[in-house]
Amino acid sequence: MTFSKRVFTGALILFLSVGVVLSAASQTSFKIATVSPDGSAWMRDLRRTTSLIEAQTEGRVSFRVYPGGVMGDDRAVLRKMRARQLQGGIVQTGVLEPISSAVQLYNLPMFFRDFEEVTKVRSTMDSILLQDLADHGFEALGFVGVGFANAMSSKSGTSINDARRLKVWAPKGDAGAVRLLDAFGIVPVPLSIVDVLAGLQTGLIDTVAVPPTAAIVLQWHTQLDYILDLPFMYIYSVFVLDARQFARLEPSDQELTRKTFRTFLSRVEQQNYADHDRALAALERQGLTVLTPSEEEIAVWRSAAERAAAAWVASDILVNDHVNMLEETVATYRESTAR
Repeated sequence: MTFSKRVFTGALILFLSVGVVLSAASQTSFKIATVSPDGSAWMRDLRRTTSLIEAQTEGRVSFRVYPGGVMGDDRAVLRKMRARQLQGGIVQTGVLEPISSAVQLYNLPMFFRDFEEVTKVRSTMDSILLQDLADHGFEALGFVGVGFANAMSSKSGTSINDARRLKVWAPKGDAGAVRLLDAFGIVPVPLSIVDVLAGLQTGLIDTVAVPPTAAIVLQWHTQLDYILDLPFMYIYSVFVLDARQFARLEPSDQELTRKTFRTFLSRVEQQNYADHDRALAALERQGLTVLTPSEEEIAVWRSAAERAAAAWVASDILVNDHVNMLEETVATYRESTAR
């Protein structure tokens, strides 16, 4: 090989090596975890969405999804995000309570009447909650409503006194859930969400409060016999990414990622809402008996819920100004729809 050819070949190799290094440096990968089972409709949608982002960014942004709780429960996901072992997660709001005093606002017990009220409030207040998460190091892509939680049990009961005799599950480490049950005079049994099915099977717990769709997806309904016709709480998850990792993306890729995931979350939420009543009917078909509390029993439940809301503010789980804004927004909406 002549000297000129050797120089040309060496230069070409150097150029290609630099190109490979630059290409690798421009790629940003996110490992994302969730407890939602693999194979569910919305998990398939998530995989399609991540593939779409990867294609539209020409591989500059990539994702690996860990479903089914293989990375642990939501609290474990947050720990692994702090350790940089994960860069994202779709988690229940309760696990973020030690970090954010805003994120559980919509969890106020027995507050919302229907999904229309939720939608109205969220159109004006989501940005406040998401900004609070951003202030604590998260790129919060958005919320996804799951539905209203109903109490489901292997034992019959409609009153608070009945509930106090049950072994009621509370998400491990969720201070808001514990204080809620305390306000109802119920002693909770804390368990990680990945241990609930086994807890129901062994009798460690006999009661859960979750949306009907979640009970079916997680197969908890197979261990339950009764469902109380009294929605206790609006349940929603939040999709968070590590802000430091997200900042590595080019501005155009950041915007594309935000927009695409928010469209995904909206699509899943609308499907969840549509599935909510169908899931209730499905639980009845599968043998669960619907229990309807009396008006007097409902009044007692609501009184306890108000005490729980006050306890959340007193314990700094929520900010009083946020609660006041929420109440004013809902009051205005109810007044406008009553005319």
